[in-house]
Amino acid sequence: MTPGNMRDLAHNLTVLVNSTDTFSDCWPPFFQLFKRYWPECPCPIVLNTETKDYRDAALQLACSKVQANDHAGSPRLPWSDCLIRCLDAVQTPFVLYLQEDYFLNGPVDEEFVGQCVDVMLAHDVPHVRLMEVDVHARFHKTEFHHLLRRIDQRANYRVSLQAGLWNVAALKDLLRPGESAWNFERRGSIRSMARPATYLCQSHEHFNDKGRYPVPYKPTGIIRGKWYAPAVVELFAENGISVDYERRGFYRQSLARKVIVPARALVRRAAMAAIGVAMGASKP
Repeated sequence: MTPGNMRDLAHNLTVLVNSTDTFSDCWPPFFQLFKRYWPECPCPIVLNTETKDYRDAALQLACSKVQANDHAGSPRLPWSDCLIRCLDAVQTPFVLYLQEDYFLNGPVDEEFVGQCVDVMLAHDVPHVRLMEVDVHARFHKTEFHHLLRRIDQRANYRVSLQAGLWNVAALKDLLRPGESAWNFERRGSIRSMARPATYLCQSHEHFNDKGRYPVPYKPTGIIRGKWYAPAVVELFAENGISVDYERRGFYRQSLARKVIVPARALVRRAAMAAIGVAMGASKP
């Protein structure tokens, strides 16, 4: 596999930073770090917002403002509806999906991103995850690229909202109006099981096990609406970023959630595996 053609990358890929107006305090630190760790990004960038605008003269940045033309008093759109509207306006066949609290803490591997786009074009691959964190999932080697792995059809999070490359049409096909991000990951994973398409992710052996990632950040900067200190405090201080942490406060996991979250994940993995088996058995 030869390195991706960066000129083609500029025409094939949009960086989509999915956000909401209520997270506008994340935009300045996000883009300050983006400029540091991907300074020569050749791609157009879209920040998905409801009505707010944000500018940075150093970036090819536009805000979607998906509800700017709605009549006064319109209810706030659900998460999935905002993303669908944004995708409808994207001019490239692929997006690199990010969120406003994926604060970069190292250089983006632009060459590998370009190679992944090449794979998607050559083999009709709808999705390449660039931050695979589910260590319990099964992955399979693929002939497409030595640093990519196929995500198992029955993976707990076959659809994840961590950083990843998406074919725009394929992502829109998975989305349903009225869903939250959490519902989309659950229901979208189930919907994806019925599709024969190949979903890929980065090799754990080459990336995760060596503490490096194609798009490096600590998942995630905000949890349940509050700052996640290990992801932001030291990083922001090192980069001269000043934030009013008191506005959101810091996330602290309760003892109950330390027990509940792993148990819930275990139940989900079992349920998703059962659904996958049932769907496989129902196929002719």
